[in-house]
Amino acid sequence: MENTDKLNSEEFISKFTSLDYVVLSCMHYTDLKIMIKINPLDLVVSCEKYFDCGYMKKMNTDPPTELKNKIQRWLDSIEYRQYTKNTNEILSITDKEKIRKIYSKLELKPHDLSELTNTGIQFLKNKEIEIKKQWEIFMKFNNKKDAINLKKSIDEFAISIPLMFSTGVADGKIFSAMFKTINVGMYDYLSENPIIHPIFLDYLK
Repeated sequence: MENTDKLNSEEFISKFTSLDYVVLSCMHYTDLKIMIKINPLDLVVSCEKYFDCGYMKKMNTDPPTELKNKIQRWLDSIEYRQYTKNTNEILSITDKEKIRKIYSKLELKPHDLSELTNTGIQFLKNKEIEIKKQWEIFMKFNNKKDAINLKKSIDEFAISIPLMFSTGVADGKIFSAMFKTINVGMYDYLSENPIIHPIFLDYLK
């Protein structure tokens, strides 16, 4: 039985980063195109957090046929071979050892699958509702050319911005235009705000 006191702990949630939210989403939807953009060690560290708080668990049943076929196509793809090659080049011996220890702690093997628990799914659903409302707030202030409140909102919801883009809630052109509204250099702002993981920058191209 899931420990609800543990699952609802503000302490765990307060430690989540903007990248952690992206990882939770792409793991739930098996979004392989996003996964390969994430540093493998960062991906495993994020998953460890979700295992620790009870939002994620090892998949103990055979995956649905559709998911199994999707994963097999991925394993057979050129992108996967390139990803494997890049991973071996990027990760240091220390990084690989950290990953090994986390897998050992979580009792996972390299090709084991993980899935969100019911509580993890509900947490993600709530987050998805939240970021849609936050994007609507951005849009409202931008349409009104209310630079002060738009800037305050971007600051307040900064941690949600990468997830807004990875889930298709945000629009890159509109987001770029918002920085014209607040008269702030977008890339300067992003580079100076460590809360916002740069994974979403691809969506601005």
